[in-house]
Amino acid sequence: MMDKVTGETKTIKVRDGHAIQMANAKIEEIRQVFVDWLGRTPDTFKQQLSDRYNRLFNCFVRPNFDGTHQTFPDLDLKRLSIDDLYKSQKDAVWMLKTNGGGICDHEVGAGKTLIMCTAAYEMKRLGLANKPMIIGLKANVFDIADTFRKAYPNAKVLYPGKNDFNKQNRQRIFNDIKNNDWDCIILTHEQFGMIPQALEIQEAIMQKELDSVEENLEVLRQQGRDISRGMLKGLEKRKQTLEAKLQNIQDSIAERKDDAVDFKMMGIDHLFVDESHQFKNLMFNTRHDRVSGLGNPDGSQRALNMLFAIRTIQERSSKDLGATFLSGTTISNSLTELYLLFKYLRPQALEKQGINSFDAWAAVFAKKSTDYEFFITNDIIQKERFRTFIKVPELAAFYAEVWE
Repeated sequence: MMDKVTGETKTIKVRDGHAIQMANAKIEEIRQVFVDWLGRTPDTFKQQLSDRYNRLFNCFVRPNFDGTHQTFPDLDLKRLSIDDLYKSQKDAVWMLKTNGGGICDHEVGAGKTLIMCTAAYEMKRLGLANKPMIIGLKANVFDIADTFRKAYPNAKVLYPGKNDFNKQNRQRIFNDIKNNDWDCIILTHEQFGMIPQALEIQEAIMQKELDSVEENLEVLRQQGRDISRGMLKGLEKRKQTLEAKLQNIQDSIAERKDDAVDFKMMGIDHLFVDESHQFKNLMFNTRHDRVSGLGNPDGSQRALNMLFAIRTIQERSSKDLGATFLSGTTISNSLTELYLLFKYLRPQALEKQGINSFDAWAAVFAKKSTDYEFFITNDIIQKERFRTFIKVPELAAFYAEVWE
């Protein structure tokens, strides 16, 4: 909603604050009378709507992840100087074995390292994974590798040194990962980022992102002259960027060397990501150009590489998950972060709900609020934020299915 202001040389548009307030009030009014309208509809329609809602959203039940019945063959408790795993650790390992991955939201000191090591070995022992990989912060990986070797002294573990990932040694270590039957591979986040990702996976993901941007552009164009020029320009710039990235990937496919080893060829089929919040800045597409607190839709290359790797594992298994995120701050300060966890780990479940973008997810599970603040010019400006979750029980159940 814009007022036109005409000067001597040009006409510019400015936001019509009064009209925006009136529109927001009308939206709230529609929300309030929706329940009354629904009450007046025929019982058959109510039942159809209820069935559809239950099928899409009210269909998740958190299992009881009680892992106390488990035994852990080959686990050397004596070398670890402990009598037994904590119950919380056993429950987490059972959840990961049952689901094929998930989210371990355990604070510092709760034993995440031993959860990773035990779950990785158990997945390998039981045939749930053939070649698991653990990645962690540079400051932590020595402790992770030391814990793994104490817990399973006879395990075949690859823990490369920093020189193994020098440019001249990198291809050798990639071939070592590919050609050997490891019980576990342990890398830093930075070493993991040096592994080339499969070009076909990159192409498919970038094409899907481009399709999403083009869909958003089409919606805006249908709105005609009332759309925000800044919103349209931002999406067009994003489209150009994605088209350039996609062309670069396609050129790399055409020029690929036969001896190149990428993540897909290595056979990694489960990824444990310690301190996973380091990868929360994943790209997403949105038409909400004036909403505060959404983060950077362009994301980071680090997070994009993680998405490529997880999609590679998911494509091989034809299932969600295939990875375990471990962090004490999986969600810290942005509603977007919860959506991105689902984008990483549960793409098929989102598609079943008809959700293929952030805007679709926010339309179902989030509600915008409007505040009015003083700008530096002492003018009162409107600020929109996603502050409120809706359908909280259903959203919580969806999250809790894969959380411990």
